[in-house]
Amino acid sequence: MREYIETNLTVIKKYFIKRKKVISKLNNASIMQEFKEWGKDPIPETELIWTLPDLTSNDRLKNFCRSIKKEIR
Repeated sequence: MREYIETNLTVIKKYFIKRKKVISKLNNASIMQEFKEWGKDPIPETELIWTLPDLTSNDRLKNFCRSIKKEIR
């Protein structure tokens, strides 16, 4: 899982660098603040990585809610 996250962060960083050039200064500051915690290089091996499942599908959402025993109305 860790190797996928590292690859995804690399892709995000490349997009981020391009995007910074075309957005307003206020939006740039906001994105910089949000990205700060994700931009740490590298992720320490001892640090736990938490990921969320893709819940865009209703079936996956129902399955996830069932697994955590929560009902969605």
